[in-house]
Amino acid sequence: MKLTDKLVKLRKTNGWSQEDLAEKLNVSRQAISRWESGTSQPDASNVLNLSKLFGVTADYLLNDEYDSDFDVPVVRQTKSDAKDKINKVIALCVGLFGLIGNFIVYVLSRFIEVMVPHITRENGKKMYHWRGDLTGHSYKYFVQEYDLEFLTVLFWILLVLGLAAAFVPKEKLKIAFNKLKNVKLRKRRNENISDKSV
Repeated sequence: MKLTDKLVKLRKTNGWSQEDLAEKLNVSRQAISRWESGTSQPDASNVLNLSKLFGVTADYLLNDEYDSDFDVPVVRQTKSDAKDKINKVIALCVGLFGLIGNFIVYVLSRFIEVMVPHITRENGKKMYHWRGDLTGHSYKYFVQEYDLEFLTVLFWILLVLGLAAAFVPKEKLKIAFNKLKNVKLRKRRNENISDKSV
């Protein structure tokens, strides 16, 4: 897209007339008209002022190969970096949610007594004896007593996935997911082959 087309597009997108734009840049309306018709080019200081005014890069304005500001490599990289940072923050929040959830369950297990087994050893084997009057503080038996297995597993998964997404490079995660996918495909193929042979 040529500079002339970009100027017209950006001006109209902002809802400005040629007079409005000329006033903002301290130039004549005829100068704006000449830039938009292509009979003259803005000088370097006006290109800089145009880029600031429209919130685009001077590279975008001057390079006919760029159809939008996001085609400029620096802008694309900056946008990608910003997206990566946002994804890391989200991943850390997910991991933190899992950590806090597990911590709350653990703290509750320290305050609420549940029935715990009396453990003895007979012939080298552990024997568990349950008595109604024997209570204590145990994370494991608290989770079992109040059927929190699903919730605690969910919290652990959120913690692990959140930390992995935040700290493991994207390329390594993609490789790991692809390997997992291939293992599942092979397993499915093997099951299909064994079903056909039966």
